[in-house]
Amino acid sequence: MRVAPGTPLVVQFRWDDGDVQTVGRLGYRDRLAYLEYDESFLASGLELSPVRHTTTRGLIRPYDASVFGGLHGVFHDSLPDGWGRLLVDRRARELAIEPATLTPLDRLACVGDQGMGALCYAPTDVWGAINTPLDLDRLAADARRILAGHVSDLIAELGRLGGSPGGARPKVLLAVNERGDAVHGPEVAAGYDHYLVKFRGADDPEDSAQMEQAYAAMARAAGVRMPRTRLIAGRGQHYFASRRFDRDGGKRLHAHTASGLLYADFRLPSLDYRDLIALTRAVTRDRRECRAMFALATFNVLSHNRDDHARQFTFLMSRDGGWRLAPAYDLTFSPGPGGEHATSVLGRGKNIDRERLLALARVADLKDAEAREVIDRVVDAVADWDGFAASCDVGAASRERVAKALASL
Repeated sequence: MRVAPGTPLVVQFRWDDGDVQTVGRLGYRDRLAYLEYDESFLASGLELSPVRHTTTRGLIRPYDASVFGGLHGVFHDSLPDGWGRLLVDRRARELAIEPATLTPLDRLACVGDQGMGALCYAPTDVWGAINTPLDLDRLAADARRILAGHVSDLIAELGRLGGSPGGARPKVLLAVNERGDAVHGPEVAAGYDHYLVKFRGADDPEDSAQMEQAYAAMARAAGVRMPRTRLIAGRGQHYFASRRFDRDGGKRLHAHTASGLLYADFRLPSLDYRDLIALTRAVTRDRRECRAMFALATFNVLSHNRDDHARQFTFLMSRDGGWRLAPAYDLTFSPGPGGEHATSVLGRGKNIDRERLLALARVADLKDAEAREVIDRVVDAVADWDGFAASCDVGAASRERVAKALASL
């Protein structure tokens, strides 16, 4: 679980099993990371993190060493937070290692080649193999025990299946077919797709999965770019499953969040949607992607999804170096920090009216008529909240709570 002091970590892009590209070596000394690109990567013309860094020779320091514990933003994106960090800390204690002594390189080595996106790190075998049949209900029950501070026999299994994604809620990475059958393992058989499956968190209502599925359907109707989503039935409960946008069959895409690109601490309300539109324009150079970001901003505002922090927006790079905005994720009802959006709209965190959204659309180079078309489509979808909630079996209490909040907007 520990990287030997003075030993650099090899960083690679694993585009697929037959296409592994060495990016470089990552070192860590005196609480500061240093990246040295491989000569072959320098010759490739690819940009690992195109906003704050350029692919160049020498030792590359983080753009802002104070934000991510001395780590580069792109590598911090690979580190799990919340649930995944908790699992690594619990596993470290099982191995008689104090979690506070783990360096960012130790934690990246724990991610290995199981992380989100195409970035992989010289792995260390922290979790071991899975030798038991997959049982989502058993894993969900033990996840709740872990969140409550109890001892679990499934730390290693939960870590192997879901120790790499970010977010506070427990989750596992599985392969799911059209019938809802789920299997684990790095290889995906014919008829299966990569999915991220969420469990209920400690403070989540019992219908949190149905709520997120209803929001996904509502966002899709609103014109927001969304991955395929579904509910998987367990014994007396449901699990929300979202198709992974960083996988395309056996191929991988490089995933980079707005947080990592801009060195924006996602725990603090540090961004405005103006910044995100400017970032989208700079990274993708595509007006259509700016429109997609505006549609997502409008949906978050009108659907009362205020947990819209910097790690909730991801960009994807393909093997040829082209960038695009990833589908939206983690869309659900949220009161936000202090009752405001984590990402403001032209400086305002709440009480955002149509005129402010139209002004934001102009930042995205949308004409007023086009912006009104986007806004009206979102308005129509959100107005049918009861229909989406009913089709996903959202409970009456949750339906009424969300309906009341939406009516206030």
